[in-house]
Amino acid sequence: MAPSSPRKCLFGPGKSRKNPLVQVGSNWCIGNVGPSCYDLPMAAKSDKNPVYDTDRLKRVAFWYWEYMRRNPLYRRYCAVIERYDDYFKSLGVFEYMESREYLEEVTGYASAHDDYHDLAYSPFRIRLENEFGKEAGMKYFKYGFLSYGFEKHFGRIYKHYSFGLDTNAALEKILSGEDLTFSVKGPEDISALVKLNGSWMISIDEMMPTNYLYNLEKSRSITIDPKAILNNPTKVGLEIHALNMINKAVESLFGKQHIDEETLQSVYKLSLSGKHINSSDTMRLAMLWLWDKAHEQDGGKPESFDAVYPLLKDKINTSGMLDGAWEQIFTRRKRVAGYYAVTDFCIQNHTIRSFNK
Repeated sequence: MAPSSPRKCLFGPGKSRKNPLVQVGSNWCIGNVGPSCYDLPMAAKSDKNPVYDTDRLKRVAFWYWEYMRRNPLYRRYCAVIERYDDYFKSLGVFEYMESREYLEEVTGYASAHDDYHDLAYSPFRIRLENEFGKEAGMKYFKYGFLSYGFEKHFGRIYKHYSFGLDTNAALEKILSGEDLTFSVKGPEDISALVKLNGSWMISIDEMMPTNYLYNLEKSRSITIDPKAILNNPTKVGLEIHALNMINKAVESLFGKQHIDEETLQSVYKLSLSGKHINSSDTMRLAMLWLWDKAHEQDGGKPESFDAVYPLLKDKINTSGMLDGAWEQIFTRRKRVAGYYAVTDFCIQNHTIRSFNK
């Protein structure tokens, strides 16, 4: 079932500017079908081709989201967030909580206050309690901690898990001879890759950069680790572009954003360069199809690889597509089993890696 409102700005009170409980979100494409799952063909492969790097960035972002949205913890978060959404809708305040006005109110208040009590009892919470009672205020407070947990685990703008690829439809298209390329366009999905950066040289108000701190104009300080500069001075510039990407991702909730090529290149170099995440789209699609088949019983015990692998072989055989990656899938069971294991690892750990590791 599609979520009633996949675009959201989840905000709540926090302990201080160093820990504002803020999270934002947006919607996207196929599954609940949308326009940008399949993109234009990519440029010719060349590690020295900047356009190819950008295309690879968008491709990896596509599969990174597909793995993350299948993660069991991600889905549990979505279920709880939906319950809170329904509660605030019943109060008639949810639409305001989705607005830029609300975003400005909450982030502006958080940036101007450090005291725990002040942050815990923000003006919006007080208004809720005055109009709807203490329960509404406490729900709002818990909503903030929910958003903080989501940011800590996933480091991306919130999007409901139901928005994504229908692997069965995509596999049918490819096996029937259609030429599909899997890519993203939205900055919210590209910015999610920034989490793969790991450690940061830059800190904002003594915190590692997150979606919470997207508005740099409201920051009190942006500092750089001097020791890190000596070891890797070029990374500072890449991280600055990554901060810009985070800002654009949040702003995309309220309007279309232009992302310049230099920023896309920098996010690629920061998050993906040297990781060799270059497994074919065909193979990633096939492995996700197998995974989805194995997990068709929602909440039940998944089928084994051995149970679903023959189903894929039958589809390939029926299509007559027995060359390239399809030939490998059809004839090299042990290798394909390894690819399937990597797919499951990526889903369970909401990450992405090469099939050849």
